[in-house]
Amino acid sequence: MKTVSVGMTREDGDFAILATFNNNDNHLSDHDFMELVGEVASTLCRKLVCEVQVIERQDTPDYVTLEGETA
Repeated sequence: MKTVSVGMTREDGDFAILATFNNNDNHLSDHDFMELVGEVASTLCRKLVCEVQVIERQDTPDYVTLEGETA
């Protein structure tokens, strides 16, 4: 998996996205990437006290332009 979203299924059946990760540029090894995603999903599950899912995504952008954004 190179791009995933972490979230939960809402009562209406939609998937509520809590975080999206991509490793399309291979900044991390596949193992490290999945370990990171698993840790985030596990932490969210504990903090929110609900089932959290990880789904593979094909429709997320790799980059966004931050023109005019301020910190």
